[in-house]
Amino acid sequence: SANDINLELRIDRNSVDNPVYTRRGSDFSFSVSFTPPYSLFDKKDYSDPSLPLSDRYRFLEYHKWKFKARTFTALTSGQKCFVLMTRVEFGLLGSYNKNKKSPFETYYMGGDGMSGYSTGSAEETIGLRGYENGSLTPYGAEGYAYSRMSLELRYPFLLGNTTIYGLGFVEAGNAWTETSKFNPFDMKRSAGLGVRIFLPMV
Repeated sequence: SANDINLELRIDRNSVDNPVYTRRGSDFSFSVSFTPPYSLFDKKDYSDPSLPLSDRYRFLEYHKWKFKARTFTALTSGQKCFVLMTRVEFGLLGSYNKNKKSPFETYYMGGDGMSGYSTGSAEETIGLRGYENGSLTPYGAEGYAYSRMSLELRYPFLLGNTTIYGLGFVEAGNAWTETSKFNPFDMKRSAGLGVRIFLPMV
């Protein structure tokens, strides 16, 4: 069993004109969450490899920083218009004690990114199109830092209760097993075409 007691501070700003097919506006989010630094006062020797996991992770400790930004720009006029979406985001999961790094709240990167947290654990799922799910942080190599950048051109085929639009994208991102290795210029890249369909009943 592990206990996670943390305080999260978050700032959001959203000015998009439509949540389904956005033509104009931006969406910014910055958050930081942190736990008490238990290892500074609980008198346990976390450098001892024989320390049981139940004692090592009885109370999780970490500080987690995330920033996300998206902008939407209409390139033509009218309801059915080309839209350029840009996205930049990064996350860091730090520790107070190098021998007590949290095995939870890490980043699971690659693939569709459809679920908020991967099955059976408390890893946060970060999608990166063109790669297998979790391929940038395979099992046993938890992600403690990540970065992702996207550029997407959209055009709607159908607007209304059912919305269908096509898109072309270029994307880059990566994840690292140590925050000290974070390098936003060391990116895995992908590009492609796709269609998104929004059905109210599905």
